[in-house]
Amino acid sequence: MGDAVQENARRIRPGNRKDFGVAAELLAASLAEDPATLWLHPKESTRRTRLARSFRSSLDDSRDCSDGVDLALDSTGAIVGVAVWLATFHILPRAAVGRQLKAWHTYGSHAARARTGARVTYAAGVQEQHWHLLAVGVSAAARGRGHGRDLIAAGMYRAAADGVPVHLETTNPNNLSFYERLGFGTTAVIDLPGGGPRRWLMRQVPQSIPNPVRGRRSRDT
Repeated sequence: MGDAVQENARRIRPGNRKDFGVAAELLAASLAEDPATLWLHPKESTRRTRLARSFRSSLDDSRDCSDGVDLALDSTGAIVGVAVWLATFHILPRAAVGRQLKAWHTYGSHAARARTGARVTYAAGVQEQHWHLLAVGVSAAARGRGHGRDLIAAGMYRAAADGVPVHLETTNPNNLSFYERLGFGTTAVIDLPGGGPRRWLMRQVPQSIPNPVRGRRSRDT
């Protein structure tokens, strides 16, 4: 057990803004072919750029509101995985106009599609305090080594410490068995409007466990 804890502690660390350029590009590469990505960013020539911009915005929000960015590192210290979390009870209010401008900058003419999808998903979700997994991705070269599992374990530890469940959504049916093995169950299945993909909403109640992966740290960095 001690060896496993030390190994995981080396592999996961909190993310800071200096990491976010690399982290956003990694997430964009990892999720470029996700059904939700193809729906929200159908134009191939701008997809990766807009997707990285969207993830950079999510990383900033997560860092500011919930201190919820986790990075997986390889043996050299390079970033090979990213998880982005928000705690619904930590989120700070944002100006509506600023949100609208950011959505247009990210999604272009498909900003309305993104807003509609978010509203439908929110309406179908469980309205309770929780930690929410916004995105998780691992670089192609580092997959199959447990980085994704360790990233999710970091968020599950925080949720257990706060006494709240974890929620996530996926539009990729290939992800369902992975999340089910981690204890997630499907709470709702929706078809996004306007010909959008099917989305599975999933929930897990973490057990109280030792923290093998990361600790909270100051928001000043």
